[in-house]
Amino acid sequence: MNTLADPSKNRRERPGCKAHGAVASGFLPHATLAHPCAAHEPQCMCGYMRIPSTAQRRHRAAQQVFRGVRARQRGVALLVALLAVALAVIMASSLIDHGEQGRARLRNQWRAEQSAELMRGLEAWAAQAILADQRASPELDPLDAPWRQPLPPITVPGAVISGQLRDLGACFNVNALAPAGMTDDAAVRRLQRVLSGLNLQTRIANQAADYIDRDREVQENGAEDVAYAALRPAGRAANRPFADVSELKRLPAVDARAYAALAPFVCAAPADAQFNLNSVPPLLWLAVADGIDMQQARRLAREPGTAYRSIAAVAEALQREGINNVDLSAFSLGSNGYQLQAQIDADGLVFDYSSVLLRTQGKVQVVARVRGRL
Repeated sequence: MNTLADPSKNRRERPGCKAHGAVASGFLPHATLAHPCAAHEPQCMCGYMRIPSTAQRRHRAAQQVFRGVRARQRGVALLVALLAVALAVIMASSLIDHGEQGRARLRNQWRAEQSAELMRGLEAWAAQAILADQRASPELDPLDAPWRQPLPPITVPGAVISGQLRDLGACFNVNALAPAGMTDDAAVRRLQRVLSGLNLQTRIANQAADYIDRDREVQENGAEDVAYAALRPAGRAANRPFADVSELKRLPAVDARAYAALAPFVCAAPADAQFNLNSVPPLLWLAVADGIDMQQARRLAREPGTAYRSIAAVAEALQREGINNVDLSAFSLGSNGYQLQAQIDADGLVFDYSSVLLRTQGKVQVVARVRGRL
């Protein structure tokens, strides 16, 4: 039997609202009728929602938009503040750094000027030591001469100075190969004998003479501009005295091995610097004459306290070795060329200096000065 459904089956009884003490009586549609407490609470314990009007919804939406805009504005303001602080820190660091660099440059410049003046003072001390030794033993510079002793470190206000004199008469002067720009054949032969003792090519002597002589004519086994133009990097012959022995590296016949072997025995001094037989090492005795071997050279070389007192004594020593009729006019028993090497520690900054001194007619003059080592 068909019966109509009881409308009460589709309704439910509203429970009491415990939050406000109100009791809903009767059977009300759950989703359509407002609860008595809905005017005070958006949602009560009964589950009934307050249905806001259109104006209220728009007002709430506007409030939410306003809150979002204010939040974004606060974020942008914070970001701008952080960028401003970062820029301020960078600018302050840059100013401090520039100030420190300026002070460091000023200090370094002042210390460099101070060290240069101290070097001039050291040159004056060396000149006095050289002249005092000349007065004590004229024309003789043995290996035990007082000026050969290193200068112990001396403390002055703001700096510590140390130095030593090197005897330029105890090395082969490559500028003597072409004094006044004219090749000296005898000097070339002397260097060739030294090169033979080192097992190096003897044409190095010819190329060295061609490198500093004034003409552009190629001598036998020599080299002029054409040879240097073929090098990489290309160059030309200097046609002037050697400023430093490192220029020997420019010669076509000089490689790294040859330079390393030759450099300890040569120097670049004024052309009139003397060749001191009292101080040269045994190898350079080969330059004195043909026929001298290394054993004889070791016997001829002097030790401290055994200096030759005259050129005649040298000739007698050569005769005892069976070597006669040697022209000794190009040799001496003393030195007139010196190299002063100094190190100056100024407030923790170390400066190296080198000066070339030449003694002539009872005076010592500085002919070259460089910052660094010669």
